[in-house]
Amino acid sequence: MKGNIDVLEDDVLKLFIKYAIPSILGVLGMSSYVFFDTMFIGQGLGSEGLAALNIVLPVFSLFNATAFLFGMGGGAAISVCIGKKKYNKVNEIFTHALILSVIIGGIYTLIGTIFLDKLCYFLGADASTITLVKEYLRIIMAMSIGFVLVGELNVFVRNDKSPKLAMWSMIIPSLVNIVLDYIFIFPMGMGMKGAALATAISPVTSLLMLSTHFIKKESMLKLSFKGIKFGIMKRIILNGFPSFIVEISAGVVIFAFNIVISYLSGSIGLAAYGIIANVAIICRGVFNGTAQAIQPILSVNYGAEKYDRVKKCLFIARVTAFTLGGVSLLIGILFPRNLVNIFSNDGEKLVSITVTGIYIYFTSFLIEGINTVNLAYFQAVENVKSSSIISITRGFVGIFTGLIFLPQMFGLKGVWATVPFSESVTFIVSITCFLIFDKVITKNKISLKGIN
Repeated sequence: MKGNIDVLEDDVLKLFIKYAIPSILGVLGMSSYVFFDTMFIGQGLGSEGLAALNIVLPVFSLFNATAFLFGMGGGAAISVCIGKKKYNKVNEIFTHALILSVIIGGIYTLIGTIFLDKLCYFLGADASTITLVKEYLRIIMAMSIGFVLVGELNVFVRNDKSPKLAMWSMIIPSLVNIVLDYIFIFPMGMGMKGAALATAISPVTSLLMLSTHFIKKESMLKLSFKGIKFGIMKRIILNGFPSFIVEISAGVVIFAFNIVISYLSGSIGLAAYGIIANVAIICRGVFNGTAQAIQPILSVNYGAEKYDRVKKCLFIARVTAFTLGGVSLLIGILFPRNLVNIFSNDGEKLVSITVTGIYIYFTSFLIEGINTVNLAYFQAVENVKSSSIISITRGFVGIFTGLIFLPQMFGLKGVWATVPFSESVTFIVSITCFLIFDKVITKNKISLKGIN
């Protein structure tokens, strides 16, 4: 068996580690694209550059959302089919997911090319930031298909028992991005264009690496087009919809936060939020990596009706997510000024606002990881109803309820408190969904024992 991985028989803890370490490192590599852009832009262009980049961040949320829509949706469907030994459907699902990605990615590129100015202003650019936003966005939108395919193929390669390749396909392009960011921004003086170009080159590197997997004989995934089947597309989209909601809501939240923060604190508040949001991207990368690691394990074992292994894997993932969330919070509490200084040296006022934000915002990480794992669990077992409820609660209901009321009571501190508030509400909802679904699994298990 490829990579000596047997998802149905290997020890669950060892299996989790085999998938989790490469997955977490890989997602961190992908998350670092924007992180290092922010760091170099902050040092090279100051708070105006940070504000401009923060305006563009929702576009990356759109790319990630689309990648997860087809990647997580298709990946879960493929793994469940493998668990049920329905191998004939695997390549059809894979092919349809790729077709959807190319079509949607192409549409994004057309929109970004034809309506660039309108897109910039829609995202929140003004007279002081429009030039920098356009420079960055023009290049990024041209690579829409690349960004979407990288996120999607990474999920498929991991599902096809190659977690290490999935990891390296994220880490190496990230290192390329760091080197090119520095060269383009400082020695070559290319500013925002340089940062965008470095970021756009990285997914090309990743795609070249991932493509090597599909030419190997042992790869299960091959292109197999036998005509468009809307039933397959529907299954992919329904499975991936919760991840899409969570990721797209992240962009909507940044957009909404930018409006409220701009009103309350101006460009310096936007710069502060840009720093906090980018550090949070790294922390969330750890949670997403954990969630992506368990998806193939859960899906295959659920499809094979090995429910004890499903529960054990879920428990391990929750403990891991909680521990990593605690470490993230501790770093924020102990080293907030160090985190700020990585991005900017624009004065004490920016530092003070950002440090206060870190103290409040980072408390969400204690339960955010568990929420991410719970959502991944419901997606992995194709429970669309529960995963949709959780994702909508987390992405919209909790966030916008908090954003409407908390800033009115606490000002800018209320904005920072919105995320912990939303994650707390989501935690209650996700645990409730789990307890209800767990009863269903228990009944199924008893029924199966009776049959056997």
